[in-house]
Amino acid sequence: MRTRLIVTALLILAWGSTFTSIKIALEGCPPLVLAATRCLIGGALLVLVALAAGRRPGLRGNLGPYAVLALLNVVGFFGLQVLAIDHLDSGYASLLLYLQPVITVLLARPLLGDPLGPVRVLGALTAFAGVAVVSLRHEGEVSTYGIVLAVATALSWSLGTIAVQRTASRVEPLWAVALPLLGGGVVLAAAAAVTGGTDGLDLTPRVGGAIAWTTLVGTALAWLLWMHLVTTGEVGRVAVSIFLVPVVAVVLGWLLLDEQLGWPLVAGTVLVCAGVFAVNRWPGRRDVRAT
Repeated sequence: MRTRLIVTALLILAWGSTFTSIKIALEGCPPLVLAATRCLIGGALLVLVALAAGRRPGLRGNLGPYAVLALLNVVGFFGLQVLAIDHLDSGYASLLLYLQPVITVLLARPLLGDPLGPVRVLGALTAFAGVAVVSLRHEGEVSTYGIVLAVATALSWSLGTIAVQRTASRVEPLWAVALPLLGGGVVLAAAAAVTGGTDGLDLTPRVGGAIAWTTLVGTALAWLLWMHLVTTGEVGRVAVSIFLVPVVAVVLGWLLLDEQLGWPLVAGTVLVCAGVFAVNRWPGRRDVRAT
């Protein structure tokens, strides 16, 4: 019990702090360069872990599923995530991105046949109301482009979650993270090269430290913690706890980045987290798992 709680807490802190570290890293690192670096290094580390554990990727007949996972969970999620955070406060971006469980629940009905149920519907409405309340804080100053990017990130992550469910019986879980990270990282690196490469790169100690944190803690360590919870049968409980990630991101953005913390942000965060908690706490007949 204690080990599970510690691992879950570390995972929430790792994912929550990543929004802050990405925002800091973007002070001197182009967004796509950061995304590619994060994926390539994190993916390489996870490949080493998979090899050391004796896991087999099972590539034969599964290149298609691996490609889908790379497109949605890496190019779509990691690539769009840094672009969204580049245009929004890190705390606000975290709230928009963590609509993912809500969007996943809504998409799971037509795509997987999962029931919605009144609690899930109420949770979804509560979460969306929270985002609307947070938007009041900006009074028209928020980047519409950033909002679109953040919602697109959440949508890509949601579709990636559903893809994971559909391929779970065919693709080994650890390799389902490691190989897409590497493949998607290559795609993001190519996109970064086409759009300017390392122009604007300024590796100060602050930026370098943030890149290292994003890569090692927010990617490699976080996914190892997640896989530990999955393989020990605790994925359901951690899915409920995922609603705390935006809280960590909002608080760290306020403490470390001097982001505004007014009543709309506090109230909106509470509503979003309550909505995400609701859709994960009452999953219906099937367990909708976050990736």
